[in-house]
Amino acid sequence: MRIDTKKLKRLLLLNFPYIFVGLIATNIGEGWRLAEGANSSEKLLSFMTTLPAAFQTPLPSFHPLDLLIGILCGAALRLAVYLKGKNAKKYRHNTEYGSARWSA
Repeated sequence: MRIDTKKLKRLLLLNFPYIFVGLIATNIGEGWRLAEGANSSEKLLSFMTTLPAAFQTPLPSFHPLDLLIGILCGAALRLAVYLKGKNAKKYRHNTEYGSARWSA
């Protein structure tokens, strides 16, 4: 099965924002993984200091846990956009709405 290059380009362009957010989220996952602390408050304070170190390189982290966090963040953004578009109101273009509709 051969994928047409035009379809592949369109698919990549439509999903680029979600891929980009996922790659950025891998660095956030790396910062959380490298943070030290026994409980969540200590880990959160340490996370604030390790986050700049995680973002020093523009490349994403390829640790399995970091990749999982990136995939989950990208998928969550895609799901939010999908649900927002699904619940959008269906307006008819070039048609008046409200009380002015009955006049004419």
